[in-house]
Amino acid sequence: MKNISAFLLLLIGTFAYAQMGSMTIYNFSTQSVTYRLVGTNDNSQPIDCQPIVEGSPAFSLAPAAMVAYPQYNTSYLSTPPINQWAVISEAIGIPGQTYNVSGGIAIGTAITSITSWQSIDLNFANGEHIQLGRDCGYVNSHHGAFNGSTASGITATWNYLGNNVVVFIN
Repeated sequence: MKNISAFLLLLIGTFAYAQMGSMTIYNFSTQSVTYRLVGTNDNSQPIDCQPIVEGSPAFSLAPAAMVAYPQYNTSYLSTPPINQWAVISEAIGIPGQTYNVSGGIAIGTAITSITSWQSIDLNFANGEHIQLGRDCGYVNSHHGAFNGSTASGITATWNYLGNNVVVFIN
């Protein structure tokens, strides 16, 4: 029983300090979409939310396509890839910089272990835009915009599945 308890504590600790959950995007709309993904610190004050991690794909997500980003550091392996992430982290004592993850420059655990998905800015080929996600610093209070629509009828929803986020675009 002692070994099981120690194992469970180790497992809980591993999940508590692991990199944020995955981001999955399904584009069921008729428009291709480019986007900017943002991850922030869940436990910081709403005024700064540092570290802030921002990345955009190398090309747009086609209609009837999906993409999953399990981690910042492996995002270059997905299609469309996110090859680099800009990090703002001066407020936590780490100089901000751009991390070229496709070139082997990994974002360290001091940043990845305290951030989770905060928002997504969707820009459609027809010029329309939707922004979804939680407000900075409010990960557990459900403040934010979790669904939106455009004048032409495109809709998008932000859904939490544990630490994972799934975005549906219709």
